[in-house]
Amino acid sequence: MKLPKTFELLDESGIGLDGADGLLNERERRLLVGAANFHALAGPGRTFRFTVLRGPSGTLPSLTDEACHQIGWADDREVVGSMVVRSLVHTTAKFSPADGLVDLVVDLGGEPRLASAYDQLPGLLGKARRTVRFMAPVQFDALRQFRTDVVERRHRTRPVPRKAPVRLARGAAARRPATKPAVLFGLHWLELGGAERWALETVQMAREAGMVPIVITDRPSSHSWIERPELEGAVIVPLTHPTSPEQESAFLNGVLSTYDVRGVHLHHCTWLYERLPWLKSIRPDIPVVDSLHILEWRTGGFVDISVRMSNMIDKHHVISPQLRDYLVGRQGVEPEKVELATLATLTTAGIERPGRVEGAADPFTVSFVGRFTQQKRPYLFLQLAAELRATAPGRVRFVMHGDGELAGEVMARRDRLGLADVLEVRGPDQPVARTLAETDALVISSDNEGLTLTSFEATAAGVPVVSTDVGSQASLIADDLLCPRHPFPFVRLAAERLRTMMTSPDQRKTWLDEQAVKAEAFAKLPDARTWTRDLYEGWLK
Repeated sequence: MKLPKTFELLDESGIGLDGADGLLNERERRLLVGAANFHALAGPGRTFRFTVLRGPSGTLPSLTDEACHQIGWADDREVVGSMVVRSLVHTTAKFSPADGLVDLVVDLGGEPRLASAYDQLPGLLGKARRTVRFMAPVQFDALRQFRTDVVERRHRTRPVPRKAPVRLARGAAARRPATKPAVLFGLHWLELGGAERWALETVQMAREAGMVPIVITDRPSSHSWIERPELEGAVIVPLTHPTSPEQESAFLNGVLSTYDVRGVHLHHCTWLYERLPWLKSIRPDIPVVDSLHILEWRTGGFVDISVRMSNMIDKHHVISPQLRDYLVGRQGVEPEKVELATLATLTTAGIERPGRVEGAADPFTVSFVGRFTQQKRPYLFLQLAAELRATAPGRVRFVMHGDGELAGEVMARRDRLGLADVLEVRGPDQPVARTLAETDALVISSDNEGLTLTSFEATAAGVPVVSTDVGSQASLIADDLLCPRHPFPFVRLAAERLRTMMTSPDQRKTWLDEQAVKAEAFAKLPDARTWTRDLYEGWLK
């Protein structure tokens, strides 16, 4: 691994930070480099000694937060070693006026382990909620949907407040440092997800354009994707909180002093959104864009954060017509600031249309492809599978392809419903193309979506999609195959449509043809890759 130019390595105790054989694996090395990046940028010219810890499996890292300044740690932490680095950053903004060695403790956490967010709820309430969810997940979800409808009606009728703009002339830029141009990226985390896939592709495009990607993440995570090749050559900073305001401003000053930042590209990063007013106040010349994927039913999510900060953002990139209409029609964002550019071909390379598309195979195969999370509602697919097994007019089998925090519940509920002999669970180590090649119908049971990448993948493979009518799924899915979001109506209608496909290959083909027509219309919309490449080329001028 090539070390970034934010610091130089003075001493290490066999850690192997440069990629040589050492005490850390590659993921841990990259996390440690990320921590060193932050402290080097926040403490220009200073020397740091890191005591490096490793936690039990499933624990999260502590890389930049206040705990790093406490020379002490929990009993279950293993001391891996230590290293000394000197910051190569030169700036007038300093975190501390003191000179000399700064002692820090960096906890790399444990190996990634998937755990449900519900497992983290404390006390009797948490235990009761987990029990209800496991014993009756569909009924539990029905109650959640009732609450969703109430909150959504109240939330969607109000305009999102806007942050007041920064009234500075664009020509009031600070002098650019004599260094390589860079793009500052804000990401949620480095884990599996559609937004993250697109974010990593833009990181790669920035590097290919000749700019240094500076990648900030702001959510607790084991960052299992930190080793991906798209991040090669990037300056990665996985933030852990809380950090002090002095450290944060020193870190951002270090970034702007060390790199010729030509633009900011946000991908669902609250920390960087909240700091845009500060950034625009000192560097109003830096263009800011964000990429938006999904409008959360209950809170608005990152779309509403984007609206709130719209006065600091030059372009809002949206991936679906629904988001464009929400920003422009509902929230009054200027139409010229909203750019619709789709991800229709982001993950379809290598997916071939199989020969079986004209008719169903025996047994008829129904698949679920996605993360095992509350948003995707894999338990609803299991309920649908149980319904189909009891009522299908022929033989039927099921494939669930994915992983996530609800993986344990998926396996346990599969056994409770007696589906073990007809339902296969596949992990992310197997290609999605293989699953789609065996699939007669794909089911998307999500509580909320933007526009799923799996819908585009299924269309490329010649597979009709039965989906909840959420987000902008109607832009791609056949009208008759759009089902209510509420769990019981969803299971009832989805089962009916799948039984129809099993008995009527002609109707199945009609629905697939309608899906293909919608996909062709989508293909005529601007492409996100092309738009982003042009954007980055403009930033280099």
